[in-house]
Amino acid sequence: MKLLTLVVSTLQVVLVKSLGEDSGYLGDTITLKSGVNPAWNLSRIEWLIWPNRTWIVTYRQGKTNTERVNHFGQRLSLNTSSGDLTIRNLTKDDAMEYTVDLHNTDNEEKVNKINLTVRERLQKPTIQAASRSVKGKCLMVLDCSSTDNGVNHSWDVTPSSVYTTDRSSARLLAIFNSTQNSVNFTCTTTNNIDHARSVVTLKCDGDKIQPPTPESLNPQPRQKFAFPFLTGCLVGAFIVIIIYCFGDRIKAAFQFLKEKVCSSKKYDV
Repeated sequence: MKLLTLVVSTLQVVLVKSLGEDSGYLGDTITLKSGVNPAWNLSRIEWLIWPNRTWIVTYRQGKTNTERVNHFGQRLSLNTSSGDLTIRNLTKDDAMEYTVDLHNTDNEEKVNKINLTVRERLQKPTIQAASRSVKGKCLMVLDCSSTDNGVNHSWDVTPSSVYTTDRSSARLLAIFNSTQNSVNFTCTTTNNIDHARSVVTLKCDGDKIQPPTPESLNPQPRQKFAFPFLTGCLVGAFIVIIIYCFGDRIKAAFQFLKEKVCSSKKYDV
């Protein structure tokens, strides 16, 4: 009975505290905070990964070992003052739960855990454009496409005097003076946690349809038909502008042809 009491009295229960979640981007560097009391003088640090509680980094008796697991190689480093763990060149397989066991020189112990998630950055969107110059005006149709799913699109155009349609959609129609030296178009794609953007500087090239911009020379598979579609949109818009600018002349020409046809029918009779 005395022995049992002695064993129980020497047991020390250490509660594990969750530090929540941290996230990093694929290929980046992240530092996982140990959550140590700044007043502590650390004598031992052990970082482990769940569920098999494998030591990945240890600091014992003044010696640091950061190459205990082949998966991490030489990508780990440890701050022996704060207990913080740095992981370089993040991979998807680094996403897991990490636990740190801390001891100070007063023989106090603290255990914290943190969950790491690894995300991929949004890819830069691709901008394709086609243009036509009509009666001193430049009509330009642009399409912004992304390989990422579920992103929102927005446009910024400089100078601000350029007339554009809805700037919160993937497709943009811009009209400006053909004497304008150049116009900067910026397409930004966003989701809840990240954003990416591409910028092109374009100008009208007479009556020629502009070729794809440098960023779209190697389109993704689902973008292959974007430029022909843009050309179709541009041709349709071009017809609308022609009718708008020369509507009276076209109407008069049709009236003239109608009178000629009617006159010829009278003579035939």
